[in-house]
Amino acid sequence: MKTETFNRILLVIIGALIALIFCGTIIGLARKKTQTPQLLVSKGKAINLAAPANTEIIEYYDLSTIRIVTNPDKNKKDDFGSAMVISPWLAYPKGDTVFFEEIARKQGALKAVFTQYFAEKTQAEILSLGEAKITSDLLAKLNALLSLGKISDIFFTDFIFL
Repeated sequence: MKTETFNRILLVIIGALIALIFCGTIIGLARKKTQTPQLLVSKGKAINLAAPANTEIIEYYDLSTIRIVTNPDKNKKDDFGSAMVISPWLAYPKGDTVFFEEIARKQGALKAVFTQYFAEKTQAEILSLGEAKITSDLLAKLNALLSLGKISDIFFTDFIFL
């Protein structure tokens, strides 16, 4: 008698778990997809470039993904700034291990340069500057922090406004 009661309780628990998993799956599929970078790229609202390849004379240091909120546009009443995602790669001379170590050691400060640069500008200002101006401004700021070498270029694999 006790075994039958125990078996029934287990069957009820298993049935409830199956129903819970089924309902969770249906709700998860019915929800709207979030704006992931991959989804934005597929819709043409963002650019995702391939990571630069090392050459015989240049190597690249990946600063990883940086998330930034741009400065709000004072002319727009309900503008609180735009969320921005960037993935910068820094070009430096191949084989310069001492300079590589300096970049790695100062990675936090280098990321802060990107964050501060973009946070001081509105989305419209950033878009109007153009890639060449942004790159030259950032190169000057980054190289001012470095003493054992110079970054020759900056490439972005992600440059997305969300």
